[in-house]
Amino acid sequence: LEARAAKSAQNEKAIAMSHAKQVLAEKQLDLLRDFPYWAANSAQSDAAKGHGQYGEWRVNRGPPYVAATTLFSGTGVDQAGSGNLVRRIVGIKTSFRFHKWEGDSFLTDFDGPQFRYEYRNVHSQLIVPPLEISGGPLLGWNAIHRLYMYVNYGHNSLIVAGGPASLLFINSNVINTDGGYDLEPKWITGPYERQAAAEGTPFAACAATLPGPGTQVHGAAISSLPREAISYYETGDVSVVFEIPSGEGRVLFLGFDFTEPVI
Repeated sequence: LEARAAKSAQNEKAIAMSHAKQVLAEKQLDLLRDFPYWAANSAQSDAAKGHGQYGEWRVNRGPPYVAATTLFSGTGVDQAGSGNLVRRIVGIKTSFRFHKWEGDSFLTDFDGPQFRYEYRNVHSQLIVPPLEISGGPLLGWNAIHRLYMYVNYGHNSLIVAGGPASLLFINSNVINTDGGYDLEPKWITGPYERQAAAEGTPFAACAATLPGPGTQVHGAAISSLPREAISYYETGDVSVVFEIPSGEGRVLFLGFDFTEPVI
């Protein structure tokens, strides 16, 4: 009787283990059904970095191929004015039929699924045009963290153009290992002189002086820049073009509102 009871207990244990394995296998299949095949394949996701995909990304088309240059097109951007001029300068095309700002070259939301992949990009540029409408976005903590990862890892560049609202975007949403920035918006009449620090950079091929038409050009008080910042164009105590190295990447500010081109 004891032997029979022991054998029965072993059989029950084996049945229980078999059932547990079956449940686990079903859960794994459910996971595969819930996520597309490429989501669990890091090699495919890594191969997508830096390669644009035609049209607007859809989950059934494979990994979200983020472009090497992405233009922010969400809250605060004037798509008919300054934002459109920036778009034309960097050569990002609108949709063919309706000329809309749509597709993987445009980022509408830092909290959306697109940026959850884009922040892993490498050797890319994210451009934030002048923020003229409602002062631009105020990001949540998850988006701030992803933006930090984007700037500090992967040798990426965050390029912010505009005036006071754009500097406030940096202050509110861009962090570093010391916490963040406290850039002080400041205006001063031009022209603005190219600095010696521009040598060896793309700015070395630009004009020696930049004009200051009206109030189209704004900058930051040099005293408010972090010590690692590099000022490329300035006059007096105001820098209108500067770079802040951060980890492997950088934040670049261009203090022009792009309301109209300067010839």
